[in-house]
Amino acid sequence: MWLLPLPASLVDPAPHQPLQILDRTGFLLYEAKDPQGGESHPLQLAEVPAACRDALLAAEDRQFYTHHGVNVGSIFRALWQNFQAGKTVSGASTITQQLIRNRRGVVKRGVVAKLREAWHALKLERVLTKDEILEGYINTVYFGHQAYGLKAASNIFFRKAVAELSVPECAFLIGLVQSPSAYDPFSHKDKALKRQKTVLQAMVSDHRLRREEYDQYVTESVLLAPDRTAIHAPHFVFWILSNLSETEHQKFSVTTALDWGLQQHVENSIDRQLRLLEKKNVTSAAAVVLDAKTGDILAMAGSHDYFDAEHDGAVNVALSARQPGSTLKPFTYALAMEQGDTAATTIADIETQFFTQEGNPYIPRNYDYGYHGLVRYRTALANSYNIAAVRVLEKIGVQTLLSFLQSAGLTTLKESPDHYGLALTLGDAEVTLLELASAYGIFPREGITLKPRGTIDEPLTKGVRILSPESAWLISSILSDAEARIPEFGEDNALVFPYPVAAKTGTTRNSRDNWVMGYTPDRIVGVWVGNADNSPMKGTSGITGAGPIFHDVMDAASSGLPRQGFARPETIEQAPICLLSGKVPSALCTATGREWFKRGTEPQDEDTMHRLVRIDTRNGLLATADCAPSVTIEKQVIDFPPELQKWARENNWLLPPSTYSPLCDLQENSSHTNETVLKITRPHDSDHFQLDPLVPDASEKIVLEAQAPRTVRSVTWKVDGVVIGVASAPDFHSFWQPTIGQHVIEAHADDDTITRVRIRIENKPL
Repeated sequence: MWLLPLPASLVDPAPHQPLQILDRTGFLLYEAKDPQGGESHPLQLAEVPAACRDALLAAEDRQFYTHHGVNVGSIFRALWQNFQAGKTVSGASTITQQLIRNRRGVVKRGVVAKLREAWHALKLERVLTKDEILEGYINTVYFGHQAYGLKAASNIFFRKAVAELSVPECAFLIGLVQSPSAYDPFSHKDKALKRQKTVLQAMVSDHRLRREEYDQYVTESVLLAPDRTAIHAPHFVFWILSNLSETEHQKFSVTTALDWGLQQHVENSIDRQLRLLEKKNVTSAAAVVLDAKTGDILAMAGSHDYFDAEHDGAVNVALSARQPGSTLKPFTYALAMEQGDTAATTIADIETQFFTQEGNPYIPRNYDYGYHGLVRYRTALANSYNIAAVRVLEKIGVQTLLSFLQSAGLTTLKESPDHYGLALTLGDAEVTLLELASAYGIFPREGITLKPRGTIDEPLTKGVRILSPESAWLISSILSDAEARIPEFGEDNALVFPYPVAAKTGTTRNSRDNWVMGYTPDRIVGVWVGNADNSPMKGTSGITGAGPIFHDVMDAASSGLPRQGFARPETIEQAPICLLSGKVPSALCTATGREWFKRGTEPQDEDTMHRLVRIDTRNGLLATADCAPSVTIEKQVIDFPPELQKWARENNWLLPPSTYSPLCDLQENSSHTNETVLKITRPHDSDHFQLDPLVPDASEKIVLEAQAPRTVRSVTWKVDGVVIGVASAPDFHSFWQPTIGQHVIEAHADDDTITRVRIRIENKPL
């Protein structure tokens, strides 16, 4: 048996090296430990402080340099102590024998096993020098918390290099070796400190430490590092690990696309902003930064603090499905432009009632609870008007938008178009921050999709064109137009940069989610602010919550890059427009500007909203051809489309009168008498309304309007027989504060005619 060779695993074992996750520059983010080998870092014996060697020899094997692998005296002493105690209270293994166990792994206990261990120890002493054995032991002994070897233990328990360990710290670590679980300093620090004193006393007994030194060291405090995994960018690292192939897991290192310097900036920016929002019930934020050309994930912060269990910090919100608010609107307008609309196309942003597939009324509201009349697409998108966006979606179709979003990379949109409805453009769906940032890549990439890339070894993908370069550029032009967004956001806000940046905010119902998505030609930045438990924030919006983080991160992400504008396609040209109508300016249109168009889509029709009308000076009504010139005057007015006239009157626009003057001879102009019968035009009979509990009562009123013969000058409105107001011609407009239940609304004209409708009011479920 003596002639049999030692197993190779005992003489020259294969290294147990953790998988290193590196950033793009080689900075170590994390070491994924071998489940069997834990964290291990080989040291040369010369790198081990003398104090640590002395503590080890004094505590574990005082005769190490004099025995031949087995200490017979220690064996008999241990047997006697165990006999007296009636149980095992003392071991007799030398450092050489312990190294055998470390390298062999888990083995059966028993006399045969101990004899085999002793035989291997004697043989190993003939093959390796004492220093080689000691070095091997120091690199393999287990300290607890997956720390194998002194270097790993120094890092895990003290976050120190081995060379920086003090004498008390060396004694503290060596003390853990005897029983890593019993002396676990994170759970039983008092026991670990007691064991440290035992080790220091052994050093004194072995003449490796003077008594006065012992008296000094036992009084020194031992400061442990926090009990947390040594990791940077944890959400990103664990996402990378979960997506590695089996081959990649077998490597010693994986170089990711992450930029640790930028990641630190992102995390610091989130920390600063959350401190400012602390009183608004805001506890978390997430952000991602992508390279717009390659898809490289340059930064990913999934929460404020991964280790904050109180606020679900381990939840990676960058990968969690949340409602994105208005950040989906650019895709709606992009599709409208694909279908022939332009940035100058106008849409009515007024109170509008839509109907769902089930026939229920749906009345979207703007963030400011106001209405903005006739607005061009540029203004509507830049200021994020909700009603305008819903009207645009109604034109292009929910199915069209849903398919487009899916093709852009939003894999969480799995429901049917009927499930989402027109509210899809307002973010009534769930997407992830990472996928939404990737989807935004179609705009700086001239309509070509972008796939996120986590490691530099992943192949670059060309993407697929799903949008024309012209439409992509027009969306970028609108989202980077600081002047266009002034009406809603003001001149000074977090989206204003000294270089071209396209950005879109999003705020969900009851402020549960704040978003800002934006990009330059080189970088895409997405930011979310909120609470992981979905509780609402107080008094925040995309611009005030996520906006400051977005601005700070975009500045950092763009540092050192050419801060250039978006490359304009040759087929994009500028043309003059009338700012109100979006058409070719007429001589009467004084508010004009210039807009960008795809070649061939420039407006051809001249503005007709600005016009001159003849007015009867005696009553301010329209004059017919029979009115004498002496009693008429020409006046310039704005002739809004019929659906916008009520809004225009309420906002003091000068409109043409709706009726003709009765003072002129109407015998030959009977077509202008506008005779009609009394009729309630709003609301309609059998209308069904739902009150939104999240909207202030003062902002929820039923609009009452009627048509009547021109001889009627006033209408008295009654609800359930109770007078609620008197309104005058021409549309007898009034409001009623609704209450829950069935109601009868009556219009009583001053010519004694009456008409009525019945409606139902109920609460909208949360």
